[in-house]
Order: sequence, then structure tokens, then C-alpha cells
Amino acid sequence: MRKHRTSIEFPEDLWRQLSSRIPARRRTSFIIEAVREKLIRESMKCLILCGGLGVGMGPLSKSIPKAMMPVGYKPLLEHIICKFRDQGFNYFILAVSHLSEHIIRYFGDGSLLGVRIDYSVEKIPLGTAGAIKNAEDKLNGRFLVVYGDILFDGLNIGSLLRFHEEKNAIATMALAKVEDASRFGLVSLDEDGRVIAFREKPKQPVPGLVNAGIYVFEPEILEYIPALTYCSLEEHIFPALIERGRLYAYPFNGYWVDIGSPEDYEQAWKDYFTGVLG
Repeated sequence: MRKHRTSIEFPEDLWRQLSSRIPARRRTSFIIEAVREKLIRESMKCLILCGGLGVGMGPLSKSIPKAMMPVGYKPLLEHIICKFRDQGFNYFILAVSHLSEHIIRYFGDGSLLGVRIDYSVEKIPLGTAGAIKNAEDKLNGRFLVVYGDILFDGLNIGSLLRFHEEKNAIATMALAKVEDASRFGLVSLDEDGRVIAFREKPKQPVPGLVNAGIYVFEPEILEYIPALTYCSLEEHIFPALIERGRLYAYPFNGYWVDIGSPEDYEQAWKDYFTGVLG
């Protein structure tokens, strides 16, 4: 096997900053790790699930996909793509179904956002896990999955990926801290961050950790999902992973909202214009 040498040229001002902050003995390993992480991010695919009917949004979602509903001056889906793009992720697969032409027409190949976008089309509703299986031929290696009806801020994706790798997990979910978990149900963890149970929705409003709809998956997850069959991550796949001790969770303290109702949508607009949502 032939070896190849690669040289990296740093701008002078960046090299000065690096030299002043990183001791000489650690500089080489720091650079190697930084380059490795950058390459991983640029090659990793992010699958966004945006094919749902958006039933909770009533008449609004009959004429436009929920992921295309605007918050501020751009659709929900564009907010999500930009959050990942700004952390170095450039390759997106949009799992579409309901009114998919709106999404495809708006985003195209992603070049206007400086990213690459591909599409996985569901001919029949397949559920959250089924949509992932439907995109299997477009996935290779470790990948991210995000629900297309959430908004978030303050989540360091690099830290999420490192946590996932350290735990040798098949799947890692991000957890958001909310003041009222009664709509979502709570996630219970052990001391190592392993998910041990999904608790039923509490009858009274209580704070807690809930599934944020942002995941890191190993390709092995696809072996758990049947093809061309309706299948839910939460109902069918995660219980099997919990049983094997291979599902982990990564809590974060940032902003998060699930656009599941008109009230959530109104709150997202308020948060955007008051600066709560960056």
C-alpha cells in the first residue's frame, strides 16, 4: 500500500492564534484531530424526515408541508439545514412524501444554501423508522437523522458525535430540557447516559428531559428496520435497542421547540422575533 503525504497551509493570523493558545507539544495532535473532525462533518449525511401529514397543524398543513411553514423569513426546514450547515455539515437527504413538490421546488439541489441536497421519496407513509430504511441506498457510514418539524439552538453537534463514539452506541438521541414534559413523556437514563426506559406522559406539568428528535445512527440501525413497512423509531426500534443496552442519550441545555400544534407555531414566531431563537 502506497502512502501519500498531505500538506496543510494555515493563514498567518490563524497560525499565530494557534501557536499562542496550544502548547507546542500538543499542536500536531490538535491539528490532526481538527482536520479529522472537519472531514467527518463534511462527509457525514444528515437525513431530515419531512414527509409527515402534519395533522396537528390542522388546515395549515393541507396546502403546505409542515416543514415548509415559515418562521421569520424562512421555512422551518431551512432553519434546520442552516443550523447544521453552520456547524460544518454539507450533505442532506430530505425524506419527503406529503406535498413533496413544494420542498423539492424550493430547495432544489441545495446550491443556493451552499449545501448538497438529495431526496428520498415515500410513496406510502412509512413512519419515522420506515423513512430511514427507505433512504438506505443513499446512506453510507454513520449518519444523522433530524425531525423536520423542530427548531433548536445551542446544540454542539460535534460534542454529540464524540459522545456517541465514546459510548460505542448504535444510536444516540439528543435530549432537550423542557419545563413541561406532559406532552412528550420523559426519558430515563443510567449513570453512563444509557437509555433505560421511556416513561409515560406525566399527568401534571413537570420539567424533565424529552426526546429532541435529533439522532446519530450507525449503519447497523438499518438491520433493525423492516423494508417497505410502516415502522416507528419510538414504538418499534428503540425498545429493542434499550433491551440490548445500545441506545444512549445526550442532554443539552439550548433552545428547543416541537411544532406540533398552532400554539407551538405561534410560540416559535414569538421566540424568533424576540431573539430567544437565534
